[in-house]
Amino acid sequence: MDSVFTLGISSLWDEVCHMPVGGVWWLNVDRYTDAVSLFNQTLAAQAKNSKIAALVMGDKPNNIISLDNEGGPDNIALFTLPNRPEALEEIHRDLVCSLEPGNYLFILLCAENTWQNINKDKLCAWVEKTSRWAQYHRCAFLAINSAQDIDRQLTPLLREYRSLSGLASIRYQGDRHLFDIAWWGSDKGISAQQQLMVQHDDAGWRLAQEAETNVQPRSDEKVILSNMRVLEGAPPLSEYWTLFDTNDEVFNAGRTAQAATVLFSITQNTQIEQLGRYIHTLRRQRGTALKIIVREQTPSLRATDERLLLSSGASLVIPAARRSPAV
Repeated sequence: MDSVFTLGISSLWDEVCHMPVGGVWWLNVDRYTDAVSLFNQTLAAQAKNSKIAALVMGDKPNNIISLDNEGGPDNIALFTLPNRPEALEEIHRDLVCSLEPGNYLFILLCAENTWQNINKDKLCAWVEKTSRWAQYHRCAFLAINSAQDIDRQLTPLLREYRSLSGLASIRYQGDRHLFDIAWWGSDKGISAQQQLMVQHDDAGWRLAQEAETNVQPRSDEKVILSNMRVLEGAPPLSEYWTLFDTNDEVFNAGRTAQAATVLFSITQNTQIEQLGRYIHTLRRQRGTALKIIVREQTPSLRATDERLLLSSGASLVIPAARRSPAV
């Protein structure tokens, strides 16, 4: 009988935490301390008779693993990987030489920023190779990646839906964390585009209490998230408007939206590259329901600039010639 493993966040429903054999799951975590903690709680969440292997990059597993005597499997196979790209390339061969992978869960704790300097093609190739390996050996593989800019890895991985059974991120938001699920495939089916608030404290990782009854966030179709420059000094046009001082703030607000309207402001063409990245990230992460609009405040955009913004995922580019704040 094939094994089914679980992610170490308490109270999650099976559809967004189960990991059956034959799949690869990738979890981005924006703080390394959180990645270590979740790594440990995922180990502790497995059944006593589970076949588990813990892979730690850049450190000894005994320095990272901290389990009490009551939780977790009876035995854990421990592996240390040097913090270099070549170690990731060799990992599949090395594991097969050390054990029989069938019905194992392999949990890889990447060293902080491991993938930052590895180009996206090599990242995707590694994921595809790992997927083929997991399917062939009928095992499960969870990669926990910690980086200061987790979107650099998230964006190229969004096209790896054929190779990744699950892709999600955990983002620190003060007293809580956002569990942002691009998709998660399990023995219960596939869930996608879910954002769940989770808590992490001395009691461990768990679903926030109010999230237990709210599988999906409320509809935000009428919500408008706007750079305040767009209104050119006018007050918000309705109670649905929320104004922000910078495009950075608009982008961060948009990362939790579902079908809202997101309004960016542009005053000079030096902003094009960053704005294009923001739009591309939002479109890939949040889907087609999000309405992304760019308002040109002063004449600065060339036709090629407009095409770049539209090809990045913008729904509309409003030229500076249109002065009405009622965008």
